[in-house]
Amino acid sequence: MIPLVIDTNIFFSAIYNINGLERKIINLSIKQEEIQLFAPDIFWDEIERNLILKLGYDKQEIESLLSNFVIIKISRKQYSEFIEQANIIISHKEDAPFIATALFLNCPIWSGNEKHFSNLTKSGKVIWFNTRKLFDYLNSKNLINKDD
Repeated sequence: MIPLVIDTNIFFSAIYNINGLERKIINLSIKQEEIQLFAPDIFWDEIERNLILKLGYDKQEIESLLSNFVIIKISRKQYSEFIEQANIIISHKEDAPFIATALFLNCPIWSGNEKHFSNLTKSGKVIWFNTRKLFDYLNSKNLINKDD
């Protein structure tokens, strides 16, 4: 099983474009259980805010939607010892809980935010995948193919 910390922008993209690569990969995590998704506790507030503001969802629609996906919540208490380290390796401090969660779980992070996350790999502490890199990686492991 491949553990991944999912960034809010990836999940939002998967909801916004149900035919996109993000949705295909998330669906893979549901169907084949080869991928396990994790997110820090702030993920749910962020996704709710974005779905309300950008797509006009109401809270009941969001609850219903989120119930279709398995994303394991990591509490601030769990990742708090890694926040300081996360702040050192990420320039955008709002993303520190995602990095701290990846450090806590010792697993990669999946984000589409090139500007904020592209330097992570240089840190040597966290592996970062954008969607294309993750898709290619999963394809190389025969977990997904280009025709999916």
